Amino acid sequence: MNYSHWIKKAMKKKYKQKKESPTSSTITKKQISKQSMISIRELYKAQKWEQLIKIAKQTKGLFEEYDCIKVQKKVIKLGESVLINSGDAHDEDYIGTIKQIISIKEPTTLKLICLCRVQWYMRKSEVIKSHPKSNEWVSDQELFQTKHEDYILAQTVIHSCQIFTCKEFIDLDEIESTIYFNRLSWDMEKKQFQGLEKLQKFCSCQQPVNPDRKYVQCDSCHQWYHLECVGYQERELDDSDFFCKICL
Repeated sequence: MNYSHWIKKAMKKKYKQKKESPTSSTITKKQISKQSMISIRELYKAQKWEQLIKIAKQTKGLFEEYDCIKVQKKVIKLGESVLINSGDAHDEDYIGTIKQIISIKEPTTLKLICLCRVQWYMRKSEVIKSHPKSNEWVSDQELFQTKHEDYILAQTVIHSCQIFTCKEFIDLDEIESTIYFNRLSWDMEKKQFQGLEKLQKFCSCQQPVNPDRKYVQCDSCHQWYHLECVGYQERELDDSDFFCKICL
């Protein structure tokens, strides 16, 4: 076949495709629509959120992004941290930061499926399973940021919560149950703390500060000590000077 024959043949094919395109396009759209209806319904039941989103993006009008959601008549915006219902199998609710809010329209019923992509935090009860000794210095209100993200149903969001730095948390006059603090990250694969070596250590036991515990300061070296570590009880504290063993 020479060059000119190849051009003519290619042009004929192109014309044929154009002629057939309206019918084939309609069939293709119907197939996509039918596939979307079945897939979205099945994927929703199976809670396969990432696959559901992928299918919704393929059909115009099924996928939309938002910058906020309304939970119990309160608006929660992107970037806010929230409590998430963990279900009956857990004693504590999950905590995460909202990174994306999307809605997917179910083609047959036109009902909206609202999903949030959240970045997770780990609680004390979860990290001490891998590091039991950390129970002494990890606060009950302390959270550990992870890189792990998941999609959840927006309806599982309970309400917003506040996450401070450790210093901000200590300086608060009142601490509500929805107030937490974060100072370290958690590697979910290695199951270990990240940045622990950078935290300042206190007391003779050389542990990071735990806002839940009571401390006493040496009047000479000004170092802080756990009451238990220096053999004190809270009722024994008065206005008299305290000197640690090193300064005696």
